[in-house]
Amino acid sequence: MTTNLAECINSVLKGARSLPICAIVKTIFERSKDWFVERGIKAECMLRAGHLYPKDITAQLCKNEQQSTMCIVQRYDKQNSEFEVQEIPTPQLRRRPMSYRVKLNEWWCDCGQFQALKLPCAHVIVVCSFSHLQLATFVSPVYSLNNILKAYEIQFHPVQNQDYWSPYTGPNMIPDPHMRRSKAGRPTTNRIHNEIDDPIPNRPKKCSYCRNEGHNRTNCPYRQ
Repeated sequence: MTTNLAECINSVLKGARSLPICAIVKTIFERSKDWFVERGIKAECMLRAGHLYPKDITAQLCKNEQQSTMCIVQRYDKQNSEFEVQEIPTPQLRRRPMSYRVKLNEWWCDCGQFQALKLPCAHVIVVCSFSHLQLATFVSPVYSLNNILKAYEIQFHPVQNQDYWSPYTGPNMIPDPHMRRSKAGRPTTNRIHNEIDDPIPNRPKKCSYCRNEGHNRTNCPYRQ
């Protein structure tokens, strides 16, 4: 639905797109190996530091929790399954206040975010607070650091030296020099930055492994 996946592939192949096929495959293999090892270490460090979810998920939950303070709840059954959440008119709300129906048993909210992301929206959060329910119950397990760590448990092994490879008996491919891209007018390999890429001023620095403040990745106490 977006160009995010294409941008990821371009990032992997950046600097290697003009190399031979074998070199491109080796580059993808080496970079994938580095990323799996690096991100697996980060997930382990965040787990040792006591985090349950990645920083992006935690930040989104905090943002939704702040928005939930401007809502009131009405319960419609004693099983705590269906509610109506009404927005409180405030000067910050620059539109007409709306009401949303929340069905906890079906993981459904009128806003559509809950069923699309499997992450509690502001309306679900205020319902959980009203009913004294655990918010973690309505966070999809795919967001937990334990499951993310499992995604990076795959191990890569060094490729054997070419002297140990089985002899190749297939056809030899010779590239056509006329199909080679001309160096003149080649598009730039760097993405054009805009205001989204500007850093946030006065933002506290955090360790890239455990996401805690006060130290960096070189002296992280949770890294082994």
